[in-house]
Amino acid sequence: MIYDFYHRGDDTFYYRLLSLLEKKIPAKILEISRIRNEVYLVKTNQFWMILKGYNSYQKLKIQEAYTRALKQEGFTHTYQFYVFNEEPLIIDKKVFGMIEYISPHKDSFTYSSKRNRREAIQLLEQYYTVTERLVEIYKYILPSFHLMKKLEQRLEEFRSHKSIIEHYLKIEIVEEIMEWAEFSFCYLKNHNEYLHTKSNVILHGDVAHHNFMRDANNKLYLIDFDLISIGPRVGDYLQFANRILPNIGWSIQQLQKMSGYTQFFKEEWFLIALMYPTDILREWNRIIRNQDLSNEFLLEQVLYLTTDQYPKRKKFYQKLRQIVNI
Repeated sequence: MIYDFYHRGDDTFYYRLLSLLEKKIPAKILEISRIRNEVYLVKTNQFWMILKGYNSYQKLKIQEAYTRALKQEGFTHTYQFYVFNEEPLIIDKKVFGMIEYISPHKDSFTYSSKRNRREAIQLLEQYYTVTERLVEIYKYILPSFHLMKKLEQRLEEFRSHKSIIEHYLKIEIVEEIMEWAEFSFCYLKNHNEYLHTKSNVILHGDVAHHNFMRDANNKLYLIDFDLISIGPRVGDYLQFANRILPNIGWSIQQLQKMSGYTQFFKEEWFLIALMYPTDILREWNRIIRNQDLSNEFLLEQVLYLTTDQYPKRKKFYQKLRQIVNI
């Protein structure tokens, strides 16, 4: 038996986990190793699997049922859960689910590749085609998508941190970021009915590159559905755009040409929503909230995010203002 629990310094946790797994899994456990917080790789003599902790039994059962429903509806580009018996595996108030292990491709998935960006958005479109059929089943189970609430909270928190942030950035840059966020938010708030005119799907909620992965046979998968909600697909499209814009040099033309975005570019609401600097606000709020400003590595990352492509981001904002003519 090989195990890696150095991060806990707690052999008791390891033995409890091993004991529970041996009772549930019909195979000999060979190795357990930590991938990240509350996520472990378990190797047996018959198969490998991912062990992931959830805050409640209900959340685990929703994930099990949802991924099973995706498969049944024809979306095969994701994992499934193993359910050997109904008795939950609970340690330290976490309920652990057992997920199919997908053997990864030798190259990590990133948005720096044009091919990856194209295939990711195509996979999301397939996902929405399926989840549109599941909305009626899950509308009383999953939360509704609340974009405006999220944007307002993010803006208010950033505003409260303004004096701190000005110790690290030029005041004029902080002021410009605030201007972009406030202009965008005020418009969206006054035109919130736009979201209610769109058909709902089940949004993924976190379309970062690490929630896509290729397997050893080059098949692309969509993973980690912890943040799923009911809402119009524009919610994920905005987030996806925000994630890839640095990789395409903040090019409006390149984004507009991508599958799914042509129609959105005809809508003023979407263009103004693109102006909201959600990534900058999110990361500054996080580093201050977690009291990590003394961590030089994390501070350098958030400073780089803010300043590295700032001129291109500013031109992007100005061009969008010209397009909408407001």
